[in-house]
Amino acid sequence: MKLRVIDAALMSGGLCIFSGAAPALQPSDTPDITLRIAGSTIQDNNFKKVLDDLCKSGTLDTYKDADATGKGTYYKAFFCQIDSSKVPGLNLKDPKLLLLKRNRSGAITGIYPLLEPDKTINFMGINNSPGGEAQCTSAGSQSWTCRTDRPGDVFKALPDMGVSDIDPQIFRDINFNAKIDDTSFNQPTPAEVAATLTVKNAGAVLQNTPVSKNLRDALQEAQVAQGKLDPQCLTDASLRETESCMPSLSKGFLTSLFAGHIGKWSDVKVEFTASGSSSATSKALTDFNSGSFSTPLVHICRRNKGASTQAAINAYFLNTPCAATGSVPVEVSNPVAGPVVVAPTQVTMEEYCLADFNDGTNNGTYNPNAAKAWAIGMLTTERNGNLALGYRYIKIDGAAPTVEEVAAGHYQYFSEAAYVWRRSAPAPTGDTLTLIQKIATDATTPSMFGQLNTAIAQPWGRGSFIAVAAQGYSVTHPFDPNNPVTAYTHAPTGSLDNCTYPQVAEGQTPNL
Repeated sequence: MKLRVIDAALMSGGLCIFSGAAPALQPSDTPDITLRIAGSTIQDNNFKKVLDDLCKSGTLDTYKDADATGKGTYYKAFFCQIDSSKVPGLNLKDPKLLLLKRNRSGAITGIYPLLEPDKTINFMGINNSPGGEAQCTSAGSQSWTCRTDRPGDVFKALPDMGVSDIDPQIFRDINFNAKIDDTSFNQPTPAEVAATLTVKNAGAVLQNTPVSKNLRDALQEAQVAQGKLDPQCLTDASLRETESCMPSLSKGFLTSLFAGHIGKWSDVKVEFTASGSSSATSKALTDFNSGSFSTPLVHICRRNKGASTQAAINAYFLNTPCAATGSVPVEVSNPVAGPVVVAPTQVTMEEYCLADFNDGTNNGTYNPNAAKAWAIGMLTTERNGNLALGYRYIKIDGAAPTVEEVAAGHYQYFSEAAYVWRRSAPAPTGDTLTLIQKIATDATTPSMFGQLNTAIAQPWGRGSFIAVAAQGYSVTHPFDPNNPVTAYTHAPTGSLDNCTYPQVAEGQTPNL
């Protein structure tokens, strides 16, 4: 009898333990709903944060590819049991959701296939086990690493939704990339995009033009000499990484770089009046931090056609494909006169590109001669917060890439993201559409952006995301970084077009 009483107590305790959290899912579990999303990498953090709330406690597992060059960024997957009480309108009760995310090749992967649904692209599975060998292996607490190099590890499918850091109509002309996974796609027109896709404004993504650390250091030295930065920026290592010591480049200078008009850093002149002198001095930029490079050639880590960051550079700096008079971004590398141009096809490789030129290494395969060079690139502002890689963000026209500076209208280099899905068959329906609409809404609120920005530690301030008035949110005064909204938008009259220079939306009260 005593044993039975103890057994009953244990059973009761066990029920109490499991009543608060559902059991974790395994890769072999069959999902009730599979949601396929393709496009920009930066949105992965948004999806994970939303699922942390929508999934039953303890059920959310994250899967990343183990590709040698992808390094966890080509493909991801999230697998959990949804708490249907948090998603009004679901037909299924607490369904098991498998969200497959395709990042490889950039934003166009979430746009072109939706316009031509007879053409499919690759997604990573999580339960391909030829010969009984599991595709995914545990990498720690509810994290998995997945093989992608055997038949069946990736499979062809049509995305249900696409995500882009910029509006989908911009992926034409100079931004058009016909090939995805060896499949040819047609160049889309703005009219076709408007007729085919539901386009939801997903808020602003802060863009920047980071430079290799050796170039950052040279710019700091030069701008200290000019009196633009405090001399302590060169003597205090911790101060050097703060907003007050960020060097600045002008939009005109950056435009000239990305158009390929400046081949050598030695051709860039620094004008200043030396301490104790009454006359101006002119020095080559390469006279500053001069021991940090083996070549004076400008090196540009651009991105592949079809990547949001390259499209954002083209629109903001070069006015293309926005106008017939827009400039063409430099694509052809000139190893003799410069600039040297390389085009990483993934955001992680873009980071390695900048760091490799700083370090004289070749981790990203774009620096085979192990040259030490001054390089400039293009990234959104959520990366390298621990300063582990040899590149740094900069100011543009004196403004830092922070949400405060965006709200004040000082920092204008941001793009407005878009979540898109088809309007007509084969369009998402039922519970799939309900989840898409829920995720697209919850992932792009001011409070969500505030949480994400807080979690992204940058020594120079908060960057990455800010809601825009065009989403239907109102500007608050004073500005609240935990609930960030800006009156400036690329959709001042309602229609999203990142070719439109940011301006105050109608009826909004801007900050100064």
